[in-house]
Amino acid sequence: MLWCGLAVASLSVSIPKIYSGVTEFPLRPSGPLHTSDSYLKFATGVSGLSKNLISIFQSTNASKRVIIFTRKDDTFSCGLGMTIAYLASPHLVRVFEINGTHPDNELSKMNPHEVAAVVFCRTNRPAWLPAGKVFGSGLEVVSMTEKVRR
Repeated sequence: MLWCGLAVASLSVSIPKIYSGVTEFPLRPSGPLHTSDSYLKFATGVSGLSKNLISIFQSTNASKRVIIFTRKDDTFSCGLGMTIAYLASPHLVRVFEINGTHPDNELSKMNPHEVAAVVFCRTNRPAWLPAGKVFGSGLEVVSMTEKVRR
């Protein structure tokens, strides 16, 4: 009898608190890009970034590749690169994990006419490549519609 009384008392105190918490903070996502937006905000500090990135990729030629540079020693860089690769669909994507922060060697071997965009995830853009759009800390997207200066 004592245990039943404690259970009823516990439920009568807990249920109103749980109900108010669930109605005030719903558990369902707020939109179709909720997961990628959450990660991108965590990684770059920018809110609602998924739609901006998708529109950049949609403005480029879908038959060309998106090249993404990440750092081998940086898990945030790799996670950011994988999220960007997901958002770059339907483009073919090539992800390069580099040592350090300078992808000059890899970029110099590529034909710029085969590349739609180059994405730098916590890596540095070479000086000869035109500046792209910088999003928060550690993300820059260079659309290859710009002239490449070598």
